Amino acid sequence: MTFYAPAPIPNDEYARNLAVRASGLLDRTNDPALTALAQAARKAVRADWAGVALIVDDLQIVIASSGGQLGRYERARSMSAHAIVTPDRVFCVPDTIADGTFRSNPFVRVGLIRFFVAAPIVDAAGHVLGVVCASSRNPRAALDEGEARVLRSLAARVLDPPPAT
Repeated sequence: MTFYAPAPIPNDEYARNLAVRASGLLDRTNDPALTALAQAARKAVRADWAGVALIVDDLQIVIASSGGQLGRYERARSMSAHAIVTPDRVFCVPDTIADGTFRSNPFVRVGLIRFFVAAPIVDAAGHVLGVVCASSRNPRAALDEGEARVLRSLAARVLDPPPAT
């Protein structure tokens, strides 16, 4: 049996966690504007599910979702946690079963994730707070540049102030 290796911890982890808390995003669970971004991400990459996920301490917290649930998950099982260590690119795994890093992930083993993609949410100081991510139960080709550009754009909009009510 192969064991799933959690993502490496970013060098700026302490400051990054402080930035997540200071961002106000933890208070925006199920925010309609963020849910709309998740819906746009799901449509843009033709995925079964998409969400806005924050990585803080030992948790992945899904604060907005399209096609699935909000919730808190162990960071050790998080594919999004792998994406926050590469803030300069969209992270894409076209077929998680074919990828030695992810085939043992619990979500992969039970058939929930075969395709995974994530664009980092980066604050003005350069800290990666989380990701806009999407997944499907079937593998597919890697994102083309247009799809990656849309996902990066959606991730950049997560930090926009919420609309006035």
